[in-house]
Amino acid sequence: MRFQAVFWLLSLVQSIYCLQWDEIIHLRDQDGLIEVTDDNYDVLSKGSRPFYSILYVTTSQTNSNGEKCDLCDEFEANVRKVSRAMLDQLSEEINQDAFFFKLDVSHCKSFVQEMGLKTIPHLLVYPPHPKDGNFSWTQNQFFQYKITAETSKDPLKFAHYLAKILNVYIQMALDFDITEFSYYFVASLAAFYTFKKKILPRISRKGMFFSLCFSLAIILTSITGYKFTQMNNIPLIARNQDGRIMFFSGGMGWQFGIEILTVTGMYMWLGGSFVGMILLPRLKLRPVTFNVTAFTLLVFGAFGFVYFIECFRIKQPDYPFGM
Repeated sequence: MRFQAVFWLLSLVQSIYCLQWDEIIHLRDQDGLIEVTDDNYDVLSKGSRPFYSILYVTTSQTNSNGEKCDLCDEFEANVRKVSRAMLDQLSEEINQDAFFFKLDVSHCKSFVQEMGLKTIPHLLVYPPHPKDGNFSWTQNQFFQYKITAETSKDPLKFAHYLAKILNVYIQMALDFDITEFSYYFVASLAAFYTFKKKILPRISRKGMFFSLCFSLAIILTSITGYKFTQMNNIPLIARNQDGRIMFFSGGMGWQFGIEILTVTGMYMWLGGSFVGMILLPRLKLRPVTFNVTAFTLLVFGAFGFVYFIECFRIKQPDYPFGM
């Protein structure tokens, strides 16, 4: 009888016990991940908790062919980047609502046996269960992030996925890409050389020219709505499920930052073509040069108008007019 009472009391205490953040926060490494081992598996994986459990299941062992899991290491870098970004950007109170766990199946066999895993890696997100004493990683429902060779290359996708679940804003800094930098550097150098050697010597009143350019830049920044996107945390660049840049958002309710810049450039393109055709007769060019220039401006204007209509159809698919 006493044994039954003690057993009942222990079961009651275990059901009431709730794993708190201050009991495991010291287990975090420099990136905010908690290593799950056989020694702490029962404590970390079971029992009620008031926070999200973000579990990354990976392996450091090689397979039967002696091959290492490159996808595991590649996606772990994304997990660490997002975890580090949350620690740096979000308040301590918000960071108490989510904990990152790394479970290496090579060092923790219990999870594999209970879960019956066949593939690696996995990213599982368990919602909080503050009153469920029977909570367990192997029994309760979870959100699963699909890890592929494509998604593992872009930490922004994982950050976006996690931000929607946690209802927070996470800003990610991309790694330095030497190839992309080289492209932009060469293009900028060519543009600078052309402007300095070819265009600038032809400008007689340089002070007025640069004043006009500066004034135009201020006006365009003010009237295009770019500052509005900054104040409302609207992303400058967004990507679709395939990882491609979305230059235009669906619907007329709002727009990306890059969309505003694209529309501004579009209007400048159309306006420049139209003004160029008006001013062209005043330049007194030779007939051949005049005809070629006029045809070029006409083609630019027509192309700009067609592009404008197609972009508008993305925003409003039922638009009845088009080319």
